[in-house]
Amino acid sequence: MKKWIYVFLALVIYFIVVSVLTLFESNADGSNIKSFSDALWYSIVTLTTVGYGDLYPVTPMGKIVGLLIIISSVGVLGYVIGEIMAKINDYMEKKNQGYWGTDFTDHYVMIGWNEFGRSVAQQILNSGKKIAIVVDSKEKLDLIKSIFETDNCFVLYSDIQNYDSFKKVNIEKAKSIFVNLSDDTETLVFILNLKKKYSNLSFIATCKNASLKDTFMSAGVNYVVPQSEVASRLVASYIFEPQVAEYTEDLITTSKSDLESDIQQYRIIDSNEFANKEYLEIFYEIKQRFNAVAIGLVSGQGLLKNPDNDHLVKSGDYLILISAGKVKSELEKFFGVLEGQ
Repeated sequence: MKKWIYVFLALVIYFIVVSVLTLFESNADGSNIKSFSDALWYSIVTLTTVGYGDLYPVTPMGKIVGLLIIISSVGVLGYVIGEIMAKINDYMEKKNQGYWGTDFTDHYVMIGWNEFGRSVAQQILNSGKKIAIVVDSKEKLDLIKSIFETDNCFVLYSDIQNYDSFKKVNIEKAKSIFVNLSDDTETLVFILNLKKKYSNLSFIATCKNASLKDTFMSAGVNYVVPQSEVASRLVASYIFEPQVAEYTEDLITTSKSDLESDIQQYRIIDSNEFANKEYLEIFYEIKQRFNAVAIGLVSGQGLLKNPDNDHLVKSGDYLILISAGKVKSELEKFFGVLEGQ
């Protein structure tokens, strides 16, 4: 409010000075400032430092007033430029912090950041998907932006307890939400509160204490990954079957090159020729056409790790494959959908 009072007072003083200049110059011999509009034009040209020279004061008092206008123009111009730069800097800072939001859809949202989250984000981005990350410190924001310089990664700096701010990451149109907080209790409470506001979201969470897995599931988390449990299984596999463990680790990691393989899933749409075909027939065709291996199916019955040979694959089912990176684009073209969608 004070700012606008100062602006009003400055305008009043400005018009008073212009009126005084008109008073001194309008009736003077040889003067070219004959009216208020002439004086106003002279002051504007002077304040903007254009200086056409078409109008100028000729009386001693008029020159003094003109000198005041010239001197004040430096301050006014500096103030205006400063205000413009401040607005631009404020806009850019808000943009950097994600204040203006994103229009991502069918993306993934990660809430919280640490080294584990960094690995997860890297895998998502390697697969060509989009991710929005919410952090509660500027240091983390700057770190993420320095690591992932890509249009597929959006970062929001916000208080994670401000649930309304998640609208800026278009959370309601996200495929799933990965809650990546440091404490299991904090994660559980956070999910319970977030589900009150966004009840239809799909949640994924990790927990350090494997015994809390059922608690997380009861709270409405769709998938719970106990970090120690997954790590221990992989380590045990390396101990007694290292080649299998190495292959498993490779499969669950998004392929970065044409020669690497990973596990992918593709939705069967109505127009796809696999709709209403038996699983065994699809298995052979996938192998022959793309040198990929069908290993399972997701249907209304849930995950089928090894469907019966005569199991009918229907539109809307997801076919799970092992394939090399080099045929990913061919598979997406054949199925008419992107991997995982």
